[in-house]
Amino acid sequence: MGRTLQIRVSAWTFDPAEVEKRWPRLVALGFSPPVLLKQERGVLELVDNLATRLELGVLPEAASKVLAGALTRAAAARERLDAALAEWNARAANTATDEIEEALDEAEQDARKLKSVPGLD
Repeated sequence: MGRTLQIRVSAWTFDPAEVEKRWPRLVALGFSPPVLLKQERGVLELVDNLATRLELGVLPEAASKVLAGALTRAAAARERLDAALAEWNARAANTATDEIEEALDEAEQDARKLKSVPGLD
């Protein structure tokens, strides 16, 4: 790797609109006010916001109870993704992205059981 031209291995959401289509309830929970910084609404940002809100107790109580397991798995997979990218391990990174999406799919299904989702009501 050169001093001026460097190689970075990264993951990003190709189409943020697809995030809202695939996980509308999670987007409402993850990007609802208060939003302190303007940010992309990609998969990784969704995982980060939901995990932080879960940890800080900002999610509605019913959502926290129903979504905790899947969101915790998504956050753990996010950490594995970061580690795999840092190690230039494409296979492990791909596995982690699959795990993130599966956990978000599960969380979205669980969120459909909630009577109320701020931002969608």
